Amino acid sequence: MSSCDDPFTVLGVRREASLDEVKRAYRRLAMQWHPDRNSSVAAEAEFRRVHAAYELFLDPQRMAEWQQAQTTMTDAGEPAGTVGDDCVLPLELTLEEAALGCRKDIELVDSVGCRRCCGSGKLQHDHLVPCPRCSGCGRVSRGRGGTSRCTSCAGRGYLRETDCADCAGSGYRQETRKLTVTVPAGLVDGERLRLARQAPVSATSGRETPAAGDLYLEISLAEHSLFVLHGRDLVCEVPVSVFRLLCGGQVEVPTLNGTALLELSSDPGRPFEYRLSGLGFPDRQGRHKGDLVVRLQTVVPDIVGAADAVLLERIEGRQAADLARRAPPLAAWDAQMRTRRQPSTR
Repeated sequence: MSSCDDPFTVLGVRREASLDEVKRAYRRLAMQWHPDRNSSVAAEAEFRRVHAAYELFLDPQRMAEWQQAQTTMTDAGEPAGTVGDDCVLPLELTLEEAALGCRKDIELVDSVGCRRCCGSGKLQHDHLVPCPRCSGCGRVSRGRGGTSRCTSCAGRGYLRETDCADCAGSGYRQETRKLTVTVPAGLVDGERLRLARQAPVSATSGRETPAAGDLYLEISLAEHSLFVLHGRDLVCEVPVSVFRLLCGGQVEVPTLNGTALLELSSDPGRPFEYRLSGLGFPDRQGRHKGDLVVRLQTVVPDIVGAADAVLLERIEGRQAADLARRAPPLAAWDAQMRTRRQPSTR
């Protein structure tokens, strides 16, 4: 775990969490990210981060040193005053977005101190104003036609102090903030993108609005209609006509940024899986890519026209004349049938 990783954020626990809460969070995350249970490329690194954070909690001296280092960083130029909690939010990407990098707009909701009442939740008036609860009459309905004294104004009907209408007396209000994020290429499931001091802030009535904590965007990859990611390799199943497989030639296959031509082998064995080097998913540095693994799926036509049947019969006849070389399994089967057709001797 690097010095900038917050163990509270890594384990997803409150800063006031007990050791039992920390242990439960660790067990849950360790099971989620253990490489034996999780095949994601990020699993091993994330498991190490979780384990390192847990070890830090178990060592009071190291935890004290880490907290002191955080204080020193604040003294050295981080925003002064109270710092809000860090926040983890999910960010779903398509395979193309994750492989090539992209820009994403996300909306955050900040709770900020109300400007109108300066965070107090109350407004002071220069003159008496009608009580908003009883509309200035001093009494409120209590059902069955009766009334009772208004408790908001003690029956006086007028007030010099009222709840702030902008924040409904809470002292803070919700404001939406749009954040444009540049996502680097090569992120995979479970990895996190750290945005320093961009977490949503949460003000408390009557208190100073804290400085923003760090925002962590946890990456998830959307299911793709064509590809499945295995490590850094992309696996794609491509339907191919049985006639094309027999004749050989080229077939068009998809890639993350377009298509490519695949030359089918003329080998009699005819492999049904091809590996195209360097057309897979990139690493974080963008220097190395996995492979594109193409698995061919044979497609036999559902309908054969009369003219097609004539041609196929001719091909069948030519094959039957040299069955042992052209189709050994059919030749072996034909031999068994000939044996069974011979009359048995008793």
